[in-house]
Amino acid sequence: MKYIKQKFLFFILFSTLFGVALGQSKQNIRGKVVEKNTQSPISYAHVWTVVNEQVMGTVTDSLGNFLIEKVPVGRWEVYAKLLGYEDFVVSNVLVYSGRETVLEIAMIEKITVLEGIVVKASADKDLPLNNMATVSVRMFSTEEANRYAGAWGDPARMAANFAGVSAANDSRNDIIIRGNSPLGLLWRLDGFDIPNPNHFSITGSSGGAISMINSNQLANSDFYTGAFPAEFGNAISGVFDLKMRNGNNKKQEFLASIGLNGVELGAEGYFSKKSNASYLINGRYSFLEVLYNWFGMDFGTNGGIPKYRDMSAKINVPLKTGNFSFITLLGANKIKMEDDMSDEEKWKSGDVGKKIEEKDYQLFFGANYTHRFNPNTRLENRLSYQFYESKRKVDAVEFQNVKCWKEHRNTMNEGRAGWVSSLFHRLNSRNFLEAGIGADFFMTSLHNKYYDSTGNSTPLHDIDKNSSLLKLYAQWQHRFNDKIMITPGFYTHYYMLTNNFSFEPRIGMQWKTSANTAINLGTGLYSQVQPRLVYFYQDENEQLPNKSLKFTDSWQAVAGFSWKFAKSYRIKTEIYYQYLYKVPVIESIPQESILNFDEDFNWFIPFVNKGTGQNYGIELTVEKFLTKQFYFLITSSLYQSKYKGYDKMERNTKFNGNYTLNVLGGYEWKLGKNILLLANTKVGFMGGKRKLPYLLVTDNFGMRVENDYSQAYVKQYSAYFRWDINLNLKMNFQKWSLEFFVELANITNHKNIWRQHYDIKEQKEIYYYHYGFTPIAGVKVYF
Repeated sequence: MKYIKQKFLFFILFSTLFGVALGQSKQNIRGKVVEKNTQSPISYAHVWTVVNEQVMGTVTDSLGNFLIEKVPVGRWEVYAKLLGYEDFVVSNVLVYSGRETVLEIAMIEKITVLEGIVVKASADKDLPLNNMATVSVRMFSTEEANRYAGAWGDPARMAANFAGVSAANDSRNDIIIRGNSPLGLLWRLDGFDIPNPNHFSITGSSGGAISMINSNQLANSDFYTGAFPAEFGNAISGVFDLKMRNGNNKKQEFLASIGLNGVELGAEGYFSKKSNASYLINGRYSFLEVLYNWFGMDFGTNGGIPKYRDMSAKINVPLKTGNFSFITLLGANKIKMEDDMSDEEKWKSGDVGKKIEEKDYQLFFGANYTHRFNPNTRLENRLSYQFYESKRKVDAVEFQNVKCWKEHRNTMNEGRAGWVSSLFHRLNSRNFLEAGIGADFFMTSLHNKYYDSTGNSTPLHDIDKNSSLLKLYAQWQHRFNDKIMITPGFYTHYYMLTNNFSFEPRIGMQWKTSANTAINLGTGLYSQVQPRLVYFYQDENEQLPNKSLKFTDSWQAVAGFSWKFAKSYRIKTEIYYQYLYKVPVIESIPQESILNFDEDFNWFIPFVNKGTGQNYGIELTVEKFLTKQFYFLITSSLYQSKYKGYDKMERNTKFNGNYTLNVLGGYEWKLGKNILLLANTKVGFMGGKRKLPYLLVTDNFGMRVENDYSQAYVKQYSAYFRWDINLNLKMNFQKWSLEFFVELANITNHKNIWRQHYDIKEQKEIYYYHYGFTPIAGVKVYF
């Protein structure tokens, strides 16, 4: 061990001296300046940065493009200024030697322009990308995703650090927003509604074990926790509005990475030096599968290694009158789990174990053509196709493999063809309009059977059916002046399978009460279509008892206040209330509700729209953005999440943890001119999920275990606690960059309960726990 430590210290020292010896590495900062609402290029804007008291700047060309050449590596602020627009600054722009830094700066036009007054640029990191958003929205960057301890480069796990969000589950990245089920979340990528973008997801869920979306390909994006604008629909808890960045259209660049998340290769660049078209592509392969295939390492899983691979890509082609882009997201995963039925110490004659095999496939293709009629008007046309397939095989195996029989066979797949056209028009500096129309066509195939030991089957799904969802929205932004703005609008959709229609008016307001304070308000109606698994459940008579189910509806209201009490410090608080109605509940289990469903759901029951629910609480965010080498983020929530089932009695939802607290921070050290060491930490503390207790029942069929719904969600698991540390070493050379990272998850080895099981033999509850202390390491190369 001492020899290993000496080698490691020697390596760090050698790397540091080598990096310093190379001298100062440099790279270009370039990009485009556009008007935030219209996305029209802004010409002749001044763009500059200050490096060691030296101003390095340029002016945008007729297409809004800018280039600042040979900027030393490090973190810098990039400023943009033009008369008639609000000054803008991009903070903490990290310049690598191995990759050009490409920015898109969106400036806001002023209502009034006062001559002779100099307005100093202030950091707008707290503002969302979407100018229609007023409340419950947070802009996040991929650089944050890679910096936050415990995020693992996963956007969903990073979002779990924000106020109002909890995810007390180490094995999955499901997002619980303000006590809502994770099923209420909408995923969106580059304006397309996309399927659940996670490996080892479950049909109908919104999370999984590992994100399929590579953070290296994402641009700055928005995350909504409620009262979102009218352009988003078919969601009742939140929206993940992800943006995929364009590839570098001036230079060929490459990425190679290896770590617990996978072996990754990426490339981006131009098709031709005469064209501004670009490509961006990344592929990833399961690292654990590599270790298993090459070295036979199965980490005590008896071969049950999670195997996955994914690929994502984007092509962007600027045109004379607009733009064309194409994105794709592909993923596949499988896992086999098998009880060792030859173990005589664990099993005895008559015991039955399981053999489980799961496979999932997913693909998404989306094409967007934007036609710009003039600088104030554009039309975006999106066509997409997505396909998801899940296969599950479960076999029962008797002790010592005496007998084996089929127990469960499940094949579910769904294709979806989508179309959306959106018109954007700027009337003047005060008024901006947006309207859209679209449709989704679903092609669903569900075949799900259970078998007994004699081979007789019971079908739960055996159906191939199509359905369509039509949607329409419009929203208007009116700015009374540079301080007060309102955004009224509406969203409506019609589900042709059930002839269910919803009209949802919404409105938001922002009032900048001073240069550093603002009041934000938002309210509206929201609804969500039920999963096709619910609609297409078949009873013993092969009827569809859920076919006429209505949407789950909700009304939301949010009020917020934010205060930037220093250049890089902010306090933000929000209070909210959400009332849910027409919620599917179960007559045969009157204490239950669909509001409690997550990855452990059971869709194979008839529902009726007679339930309600309510979520309310207060949230606080205290934040210091990254300046002077350090940052911190403190988020906390106090909330209640209640529901009423068919029996009309109010209970806690499964997700009513009552409180969350996250404390994050980090510091950077410069080790010479070209080496940066980052240390980040996170402490998470939150109320545990609520549980269904077990009831031991004995009858003519023997002894069995049932859920005790009379005590549904009264008790909680113990509070969730986890402390993570992240170390990151970035080394810049003349033409390439090297990055080492180490993640120390759950360094206190705290035992957080994952789930429970009642052992009939022992007649006691058995608890399963999340990961204990888990070190993760990896390396990335940019060239």
